[in-house]
Amino acid sequence: MDRESTLRKLEGLHTVETVMDELSINRQSALNLLSKLKKEQHVTISGGGRRKRLYKITMRKQLPRVPGMWDILNQYNPDFQLNPWYDHQVHGKYTVEDVIVDAIETKSFRIILATLRLFNHVRDWPRLYTAARKNNSWQKVGALYDVARMFFKVRKMPERYRKEKYRIWNYLFDRKDQTEDSRLTPISMKWKIPLPFRIGDLRKVGL
Repeated sequence: MDRESTLRKLEGLHTVETVMDELSINRQSALNLLSKLKKEQHVTISGGGRRKRLYKITMRKQLPRVPGMWDILNQYNPDFQLNPWYDHQVHGKYTVEDVIVDAIETKSFRIILATLRLFNHVRDWPRLYTAARKNNSWQKVGALYDVARMFFKVRKMPERYRKEKYRIWNYLFDRKDQTEDSRLTPISMKWKIPLPFRIGDLRKVGL
C-alpha cells in the first residue's frame, strides 16, 4: 500500500493496536510505521505513562505541537492525571500563567483542582495578573493561590497584587450551593470566592 493510501485509511485517532488491526500488521511494524509518519509530520502523539498513548494521523502535515493546557497540567500533576475531553492546541508562547487562567475558565472541578500544583512554577506574575484581569478572574487566581500555599511551598505573590479589596462575590463553578472546609473560610472571605474543596480533594493532588 502506498503512503497516500495508508494515510487515507488511517486518518483519525489511533492506538498502536488499532493501527495493527486496520493494516493487519504486527506490533513492531505498526510502531515503525508510526515513527516514519511522525518524522514526516503526519502524526502527533498524546498521552503516555499511565495514560494510553494516542496517535493523531492526518493526510496533511501537522505543525509541531506546542504543549497545551492538558499537557502542562498533567506534567505538574504526575499523580493526578486528567483525561482531555477536547483538543487544546496553542501556537506561540504558552506558559504556566496562561494555563492557570484557561483552566479556571473551564469551570471544571478537577481541572481547577489541578491548577494548585502550578503556583510553585509561576515566574511571570505580571503576565498572570494581566491575563486574569482581562478574563475577570483575578479574584479566583488569588484565592486558589492562597489555598495552595496553605499546603505546600509556592512562589511568593508580590504584595501589590494582594492589596485590592473585594465586595462582590465571584464563583469558581456554576453551582453556588457547595460547602467548603472551614479552614478555607478566611481565604473565601478575603477574596470573596467560595472554595468548595474538602481536605480529601486536596490530598488527591498531593497537597
